[in-house]
Amino acid sequence: MSLTYAYFKRLDYFSTECIYSPNAYRGFAREFIKDLERLRPRAVLDIIRSGENFRISTTAKMPEQGTCERCGYISSQKWCKACVLLDGLNRGLPKLGIGRSHGVIGASGDRNERNGGKTIESKQCGTLDF
Repeated sequence: MSLTYAYFKRLDYFSTECIYSPNAYRGFAREFIKDLERLRPRAVLDIIRSGENFRISTTAKMPEQGTCERCGYISSQKWCKACVLLDGLNRGLPKLGIGRSHGVIGASGDRNERNGGKTIESKQCGTLDF
């Protein structure tokens, strides 16, 4: 399509491959699907059928959209993951905002005292202390 457009508009057209495309994940997924098809020709149809039959439980609790109490950005938790991660970095706990949180944000105690009494509530979003 773009080649045709360039031709009719008399534009110079050159085609180059994106330098990141050889390492793109979709290439690995494409090769995996092709390998599956070689082993079982109906693999793609089976994948499609399983997706059509996929059901979400009606009893599953879906997260509710809210806002971060600290920065006001969209979050389903009390604080967004960016604020949690920044708080962890400021307190010397870089893995705090990674993975599932277990209610350690804003906790008082020796962590809070080591950081000079600063908590997540007392900082602006996007600030780091070193």
